[in-house]
Amino acid sequence: MNKHKKIKLTSINLILICLILGTGLISCQGEKTKVKEIRVTDYVNLFACTSGDHGQLDPSATVPFGMIKLGPDTDPIEHSGYDYKARKIQGFSHNRIGGVGCLGAGGNLRILPVPNINKTGTENELFIKESEKATPDYYSVMFENNIKVELTTVNQCGFHRYTYPESKSSGLIIDLKSSFGGIISFSHKIINPRELFAQISAKNVCGEGNYTVNYHIWSNKDLNLFKDKDGKLYFSFKTKNREEVLLKVTTSTISTDDAKEEFNAVTNNISFDQAKEEGEKKWNNLLSKIIVEGNEEYKTIFYSQLYHIFLNPVVTENRNKEFMATDEKVYKSDKYEHYDCWSMWDNFRNKFSIYPMIVPERCEGIAQSLADLYEKGTSYTPIPSVRTEHTIITLLDFYRKGINDFDINAIYPKMCSKIENLNESSPDKKLEKSYDYWALAQFAKELDNKKDYDKYINLAEDYKKVWKEKFLHMGEESDIMHGGGIYEGTLWQYRWHAHFDVDGIIEMMGGKKNYCTELEYFFDNNLYNHGNQPDLHVPFMFNYGDKPWLTQKWVNKILTKDMYQCYGTHVKWEKPYFGRIYKNDPEGYIEEMDDDEGTMSGWYVCASMGLYPVVPGDLIYQISAPIFEKVTIKLPGNKTFVIKTEGVSDQNFYIQSATLNGEPYNKSHIKYDDIIKGGELIFQVSDTPNNNWGTEK
Repeated sequence: MNKHKKIKLTSINLILICLILGTGLISCQGEKTKVKEIRVTDYVNLFACTSGDHGQLDPSATVPFGMIKLGPDTDPIEHSGYDYKARKIQGFSHNRIGGVGCLGAGGNLRILPVPNINKTGTENELFIKESEKATPDYYSVMFENNIKVELTTVNQCGFHRYTYPESKSSGLIIDLKSSFGGIISFSHKIINPRELFAQISAKNVCGEGNYTVNYHIWSNKDLNLFKDKDGKLYFSFKTKNREEVLLKVTTSTISTDDAKEEFNAVTNNISFDQAKEEGEKKWNNLLSKIIVEGNEEYKTIFYSQLYHIFLNPVVTENRNKEFMATDEKVYKSDKYEHYDCWSMWDNFRNKFSIYPMIVPERCEGIAQSLADLYEKGTSYTPIPSVRTEHTIITLLDFYRKGINDFDINAIYPKMCSKIENLNESSPDKKLEKSYDYWALAQFAKELDNKKDYDKYINLAEDYKKVWKEKFLHMGEESDIMHGGGIYEGTLWQYRWHAHFDVDGIIEMMGGKKNYCTELEYFFDNNLYNHGNQPDLHVPFMFNYGDKPWLTQKWVNKILTKDMYQCYGTHVKWEKPYFGRIYKNDPEGYIEEMDDDEGTMSGWYVCASMGLYPVVPGDLIYQISAPIFEKVTIKLPGNKTFVIKTEGVSDQNFYIQSATLNGEPYNKSHIKYDDIIKGGELIFQVSDTPNNNWGTEK
C-alpha cells in the first residue's frame, strides 16, 4: 500500500500552498509574480568615501551632470560638507564639488528646519544615524527632534520635503553666507510670504577665482520673517503633526529673475515624487551603459565609482540665453548644452576617455564648453570650479574620437598663446607642460601646420634635458616629498610622467630591460603612491616594456589586494598603510586620497574593465585582466563591446590568451576604433604569468 496519499487540489489546498510557499515566486493564480528588479543604481553606495579625508565625497542628491548638489552639511564639516562620522547637521546646502582638496567650494544657501524657532542657540541638530538613507538623487534623514528631511533634485532645482511634528513655532533658518571656500557677498529680497530671491558670491577651491549663483526660493507655506541677523533669515510658522513643508530652490547662473523664470516654466510643475522618480530613472539609464557581472562586492565598488565620474562638469542650461559675467557677453549658444564646474588639473587623466564610448551626446557640449574657456578665461566661473590646466589634452582626445564640432581653427591661436603662460619652473611642471606641448603639436598636425608641429613637438621633447638631470639617476632626494622642487609627490613618482613619450624614457634608460628593472624596483619598494595622481598610469607601463604580466599583477593588486602605501599628499608617513586601496566603506579610499573630481573613480572604472588610457589623446587603451567575468559596454548606434574573462578570480588574473572577435589577439593594448565599432574580447586567465602573451607590437 502506497503510504503517500494523493492530495486533492481543491481551492482551499491551493490557498494553503500559496501561504506556505509565500516566497513571491508563485502567485495564488498560478502565475509567476514579479520579483523586484535589481537596478544598477542599487549598487551605488552614496556613503562610500565620505568619512574624514578618505575621498572627500558626499551623499548629496543630484541628477547626472546636475547643477544642484543638495545635501547635508555636518558639524564637524568636511571638504564637500559631509563627514560620515558626524552626528550633527548644520543644514542642507545646494552646491559643492567633491574630492578636490583645500576646503572645497560651494556649500551655499544652507537651510535648516527647526521645531522651535525661539530656541536657535546651537543652530545645528542631532540626527538619528540609522535613519540616514541615500540613493542617486535622493537623501533622507530623521532628526532627534522628530523632523524628517527628504531631498531630491532636477538639474536646476533642489526639492526639500520636511515633515514636522505639531508646533506653534516651527521654523526654517536660511543661511545666506554659508560657504566652504569663503563668502564674498550675499543679498536677498522677500517677494511675498512664499517666495524670496537670494544672490551669493563666493570663492572657488583654494581661492582660485570666484563664482556667483542666483536663487529663487518657493514654499508651499507662508513663511513669517522672525529675525534677520548675521546673514541668516529666521522664518516661523505653525505646523500640524506630520505636516509636510515643501521648498523648491531654483538656481540660475544669469540672474534671480532668470531663476524665477525657470521656476515658473519648469520646476513649479514638478512634484517632489516626480523629481525623485525621474532622477532615479536618469541615473539608472546612465549607469547601465556599462553592465558588469561577477563579484558582488566589486560590482558595488564599480557602480559607486562610475556614479562619481558623472557628477561634474554640470549643465548650466544656457541654451538660447546670454550669459553675463562682469558686464561682458561671454558666449551665446543655441546649439549645445553648456557645461561648467571644471577640475581638469587631474581628471583629464582617465574619466573623459570613457565619455565618447557611452555618453557621446554629452561630449559635443563638453568639448565646446572647454573650447569656450579659451575665449572667456577662467578667473570668473558661474559655478564652483577648481583649475583648468590640461584642457587641451581632453579636447585632443575628444577631437580624435570624432567629437570635433567645435571650431579648432578659431581657438588654435589662443591655445598657442595660453600655453606660453603655463609654469615650467620646477621639474614636475616642466613634464606636465611638455604633455600639453605634445597635445598642441597633435592639433597642429590635424591642421596640416607642419611648421607649428615641428616647433611644438620639439618643445615637448625638451623635457629630456630636465629628465636626464633629475630623473635618470635616483639619488638621496628622490624619495623625499617635494624633493627637487616637486609640488606634490617625489622624483620617483614624477619620473614616469612623460607618458606621451614612453619610448623616449626607455631609450634614456638604456633599453626595455633596464626600464622594466627600474619599474619593478619602484613597485617592489613601495615607492608608488596611488593616493595622489602623478603616477596613476604607471602600473600599466610594464606593457610598454614587454612585461605585460607585471601590469596584470600590479593592477589586480591595487584593485583587490592588501598592499603598502607610504605617502600622503605632502609627507611620507612614518607608519605605512597596509590594506585595500578601494573599499566599499565610508573610508573607501586610503587617507588623503581625495577623488579629485572623478580621477580616482575613473581609474577604478577603467582598470577594473581592463582598459586604461595611459596617454589620453593617442586613442590607445592599455590592457590588463578585468576583475569581472563579463563587461558589456553599450556603444553608440546600438552596438556593444563585450569583454569576457574566463576563469577570473582573486587568484586568477594572469592573461594566458585572448581573442578579439574570434581571432587570436596577442597585443597588450587595443585601439579605440576596435572598441567603438563593437565586438567581443575574450581572455583566458589563470594564477600563473604567461610571459609570451601580449608582446606583439
